[in-house]
Amino acid sequence: MMGSENSPKGHSQGLTSALERLTWTPPWVKWNPEANHDLSWTMNILFGLTAAFSVANLYYTHPILNILADDFDVSDQRSSLVPTLTQAGYAVGLLLIVPIGDIVRRRPMILSLIFMAALIWLGCTLTQSFSVFLGLSFLVGLLTVTPQFMFPLAVQYAPQRHRATMISIVMSGLVFGVLVARLLSGIVTQYTSWRNVYWVSFGLQVLAWIFLFFVMPDYPILSPGTSYPRILLKIITLPFLKPELTQNSLIAFLTMGMFTSFWTTLTFQLADVFHLSTLAIGLFALIGISPVFLNPIISRVLIARLHPHGSLIIAHLVTIAAICVGTFVGTFSLAGPVIWAFFGDLGMNTIIVANRVAIAHVDSKAQNAVNSVYMVHTFCGQLFGTAVGNALYAKGGWTYSGAFNIAQIIAGLLVLVVRGPHEKHWVGWRGGWNLRKSKTEEKAQSPNAQTDVEANTEETTTEAPTEIPTEDEASKEKFEDRVEKGGGSGNIMS
Repeated sequence: MMGSENSPKGHSQGLTSALERLTWTPPWVKWNPEANHDLSWTMNILFGLTAAFSVANLYYTHPILNILADDFDVSDQRSSLVPTLTQAGYAVGLLLIVPIGDIVRRRPMILSLIFMAALIWLGCTLTQSFSVFLGLSFLVGLLTVTPQFMFPLAVQYAPQRHRATMISIVMSGLVFGVLVARLLSGIVTQYTSWRNVYWVSFGLQVLAWIFLFFVMPDYPILSPGTSYPRILLKIITLPFLKPELTQNSLIAFLTMGMFTSFWTTLTFQLADVFHLSTLAIGLFALIGISPVFLNPIISRVLIARLHPHGSLIIAHLVTIAAICVGTFVGTFSLAGPVIWAFFGDLGMNTIIVANRVAIAHVDSKAQNAVNSVYMVHTFCGQLFGTAVGNALYAKGGWTYSGAFNIAQIIAGLLVLVVRGPHEKHWVGWRGGWNLRKSKTEEKAQSPNAQTDVEANTEETTTEAPTEIPTEDEASKEKFEDRVEKGGGSGNIMS
């Protein structure tokens, strides 16, 4: 009797103890408000690699659905449920899990998500039941939202002068993971077994967890006084209150629609028109991976020097030109898809990084909620591009789907033109046409400038920079405001 009464309590205590050990924080990474918390290049690269290893979970099955169907003895149509359920889980995670990052400590949450995803991934690797495999695939998608915690951290803690480059490194990791997953899965499965792909992925996730456990700082909570329902409500209200967030989210919707439409219809074009083998089609992803390594350079040369609006205009024009060449040349020459894959992906990466820089200042206390809004648009764009692109290709071939992609990027350019870089409202170009960085931002990016702009209170300007204060900085500013009681220079970051 006594044992039965204590059993649930004992299990609960055991689970709590195991969770505490899992999320234990080594002394050297505990938060110290007095220390400098600028994001280092090593941590930035680790964030990018973690994003790559995590997001790859969503795409390993795409080129091997026929192999899964044979191995589990199901139809091809039923095997296609695997990526569908995985993406559905990812969508639920974007809506319900990512916003939690604003109200809890992010280190234990990120470590817990990676650990649980790896365990469930191990279940996918070992199971012999297709129904179990489907259910576990949904859970993997639900928990594979780790990269969406990396972006807000890069935005918040990257030094101002390196912000664009550091965001682009995380973005490059994300795109690298998407493309290399298809490549690795196709090659390994052709020569060994699809389960070996899953074993490799399991090892990569465990490796990422180990590195993060020992070096990731215990970042403070963004909004300690906010409840989970209020964060969810904020996701609904933000698009109606923040014009810049809505504008850049719509651009992301159209850009990712183009990206997924191209890469899904490309397989049919390369196989049916150019008669390439499965291995050659998989290796074609290497062309799309190449721009990933150029993106940090583009960010440093272009995005770091121009207002995000200017970078977006240039990137849209380059992408439109690449799609036009790829669409019309791609009907008779392999050079068309090659040009599109390289310059189109380079333009797409630039658009996404510029978008991230543009929304960096939307709400410093709800960065994960902002990221959820942005990523929901991105995810819906992927679904839209895949569905419409495939339908148009089936109806009219490469030219039809290519025209659809041209229309999407032109529509993104129109969304960009409707609202200018300094416009505070929904429509118009009030505030001027200048596409260069403001003087405040240029000073922050110069080598001799202080790392934190808000530290120099004598150079207050009427235009607030797009820098996000860290938690300890925000507390310091509130203290200074209470002391000054309205006097002095004030808080330029409010």
